[in-house]
Amino acid sequence: MSKGVLSREIGAGAVESQTVSRYLEAIYYIDAEGERVKAARLAEWLGVSQPTAGATLQRMLRDGLVQISSAKDVSLTAHGRQQAAAVVRRHRVAERWLTDVLGLDWLAADEEAGRLEHALSDAVTDRLYKLIGEPRTCPHGNPIPGAAGDGKSERALRDLPPGSRSRIRRVSEVAEHETPQLLNFLEGASLRLGAEVKSVEVNAGAGTLTVEGGGDPDGGGERTAGGDVAAGRGEDLGRMMNVTGCTQGNDIFYASRMVVL
Repeated sequence: MSKGVLSREIGAGAVESQTVSRYLEAIYYIDAEGERVKAARLAEWLGVSQPTAGATLQRMLRDGLVQISSAKDVSLTAHGRQQAAAVVRRHRVAERWLTDVLGLDWLAADEEAGRLEHALSDAVTDRLYKLIGEPRTCPHGNPIPGAAGDGKSERALRDLPPGSRSRIRRVSEVAEHETPQLLNFLEGASLRLGAEVKSVEVNAGAGTLTVEGGGDPDGGGERTAGGDVAAGRGEDLGRMMNVTGCTQGNDIFYASRMVVL
């Protein structure tokens, strides 16, 4: 075999590996939030056609990475979950390094980590993880695979009764991917991890949730979010916010699908 042919085959293999890694990562993130994983959702997430997504899933099925039910739900096999967790670990460790050491903001770190996760080996990731102090989570509060968990439960912010208070724990990868402007909104509203929020009003008819908090220096600090929001129990506010659109006025309104604070 000539060097030119070998080089092309290695290159094609690398592209295929990155493609599978992206599918594994997306399935892992969506499944982690308790959502059903469908080929159509993956196609939308990855920016490919449904036939392309279907063909890739069939290859992954053949390779023992996924299972596809009679209802067309996609799930990871034990082997697939192990591979997906390795990808997610590389991504989240890279994010912590980019934010904690290089000082990148949340959104920029997430984008750069998406590139680095395909270049880092597991050995380098492990060394980097030790270098940054072996954190439990990514900058947005999502657990790093292989790190010790905190054992705390969580619930949707929409389930926090009006007048009750809790604290922001995490922002889901689903939210970050589908509505990247959410990270900038949370930062601008001082709704950072650990910030205390108070549920002010839940309007199911309008599909909005108003919360107060985030350390507003003016003392007002009301923010309105629509749709699903998630929060933790007791002192722990949940962890995931997924927004599909936004308008700004005296309050900030989000037409959201899923938020975890």
